[in-house]
Amino acid sequence: MKEKRKINQRVEAELESLEVKDEEKVKSTRDLFLETLTKIGCQYEVDPENGNIGFGYQGENFVASVTNEEWYVHIWDYYWGHVELYDIDEFSRLRKAVNYANLNCATITVYTINKEGNTVDLHCKATFPFIAQLPDLENYLRVFLNNFFKAHHLVGNEMAKLREQEENAQVN
Repeated sequence: MKEKRKINQRVEAELESLEVKDEEKVKSTRDLFLETLTKIGCQYEVDPENGNIGFGYQGENFVASVTNEEWYVHIWDYYWGHVELYDIDEFSRLRKAVNYANLNCATITVYTINKEGNTVDLHCKATFPFIAQLPDLENYLRVFLNNFFKAHHLVGNEMAKLREQEENAQVN
């Protein structure tokens, strides 16, 4: 019985130490992200109203939502492409291309309908953990940011492939 009590006390002590470590990790997420953006050469601006972080990387504009209270970074790449809303064939290709990209890329691609502009607009999002214990944070962040470009590429190539298949089907 005494041995069981000792084991329980040791387990409780280890759990308490993990909780302290976890709190230390959580507190630094936003600060760590901003520091890493600077290290990879990204200038950023913080929106004073909502705290979102706008930054550029490789010529693309991103918006990040990150706090010191959680371990995750949420990054959006808004309005990076579009097709005409009433071009039914192109819209159909886009839907297939978005599904293809989502199956083959860590970044999630979504589309929204802009009735005022008569367009279907493309956006990408990534959510990933960002803690000090991860090795080589600069390259870790670059990998996730480069996945946005991979998603763009996958959607564009898949749409071109679908167009070509349709053209070949019409010829035959």
